[in-house]
Amino acid sequence: MENKNNSLLLISIKPQYAKKIFKGKKTIELRKSAPLRAGIDSYMLIYVTSPVKELWGVCKIAGLIKDKPEIIWEKFGEKTGISKGEFDNYYEETNNAFCIELKEVKSLLGHTINLEKLKKIIPGFNPPQTYRYIDNALINHNDLKELFV
Repeated sequence: MENKNNSLLLISIKPQYAKKIFKGKKTIELRKSAPLRAGIDSYMLIYVTSPVKELWGVCKIAGLIKDKPEIIWEKFGEKTGISKGEFDNYYEETNNAFCIELKEVKSLLGHTINLEKLKKIIPGFNPPQTYRYIDNALINHNDLKELFV
């Protein structure tokens, strides 16, 4: 694993998009800002936002790409899990688009971790608006070990 600064990327994703990731229909996650401390082959934890409020799993980062929105759509549109209209709305006020290419997606297989439990595992945890970094040592936590095997 090649996580920079000894941290794990934890990303917040809406339920409808998280479902597509775990079904293999969404392999590109779009962002307006780049997770600069994440590296290729580092792990990314997937937290699903309200109303679900659970950690569903993990994946590895296959690539981090920055380009103009129109170029990102041309190259990766079908892998984003959203329509062209949704894409255009998301990037309407910016000239830069960032995407995280996902691989090796693993779910917690019916053992998702809810927000209340996450707050016990990660002291002071609050779900991020987009993403945040958490201590890499969590890989060894009993509730998370199965994700990193």
